[in-house]
Amino acid sequence: MDTKKVLSHAEEKEQCERDYHDHNLSDLPSLEKILFEAIDIIEKSGIPYALIGGVAAKSLGRPRVTHDIDLFVRPDDAERVLEVLEAKGFTSQKRDPYWLFKAWRENILVDVIFKSSGDIYFDEEVRSHVRRVPYLGRYVNAISPEDFIVIKAAAHQEHNPHHWHDALAVLKQGNIEWEYLLKRAKHAPRRILALLIYGQSNDIAVPNDVIERLYRSVFDASSYAPEAVVHPYRNAVYEQPETSEEGTDSPIYVKGRIMEALTSDERIAEHDVKIMISDKTIVAKGEVFTHEQMDALSEVITKMAPDFEFKNLVNVRILGAPEGSEAIK
Repeated sequence: MDTKKVLSHAEEKEQCERDYHDHNLSDLPSLEKILFEAIDIIEKSGIPYALIGGVAAKSLGRPRVTHDIDLFVRPDDAERVLEVLEAKGFTSQKRDPYWLFKAWRENILVDVIFKSSGDIYFDEEVRSHVRRVPYLGRYVNAISPEDFIVIKAAAHQEHNPHHWHDALAVLKQGNIEWEYLLKRAKHAPRRILALLIYGQSNDIAVPNDVIERLYRSVFDASSYAPEAVVHPYRNAVYEQPETSEEGTDSPIYVKGRIMEALTSDERIAEHDVKIMISDKTIVAKGEVFTHEQMDALSEVITKMAPDFEFKNLVNVRILGAPEGSEAIK
């Protein structure tokens, strides 16, 4: 896949305006038409998929307005999805080679997502739980309620609180396979624990034993682990830092110190950044919300690991509407 393009200020502004338009669209009849056209094309091509956005929320139990179409596919299928859509008149863009492609037809956006928050992929386990559900007189593939809840809880942020409430709405509908939800909660265990407790506080029927088991898996790991729990980032007198053959700190410790520094630095208090580290290279991916945060992030990492090559693939996400626009209510 292509590496991520660094945008000029004008390109960044144009992209922001397009994103604002795509996510505030009110032409629902056209959206439904394009939804079924895209699904017909993908199903005829034999590409596995599941809906995970607003359409999935509606089909799983929450009647809310949606402004775009979110398709979840395997990373290996993402480019193929764009190819088959383009062959039928869609335009497309490989927006982010690590998790998101986009396609449009008649100004309707189709997000082609191949990695969700929490490092969740459309893997065999997720695929085996996909449900064929009725939607506007048709049947479509929707992510399972359990995977939907995990994805939404993991994606929740201050600027998109609807994710949290989408998860609660599906939780309220019941018909949850609790064992599978507990299994999938590994991708965001504390978020799911918080969601289940919050759900109970809103009189949603969440079994006590599910909360207790998830709590123990998070905070009482010794009752589940056959060996003593090791905390690799925690310094203690009885722990000797692992070192490489050259005598320098192991990459896992370098990563731990970087993540701690990023979390404690007030300039970068809000960020969604993942750090990947090898013997000689550090790669940062994800999003920050200002260019100042981007500069601070680079400063912290290069200061913490001056002997590593640093590749900054973080995107600056511009929040808020473009100048002169008006929110659609």
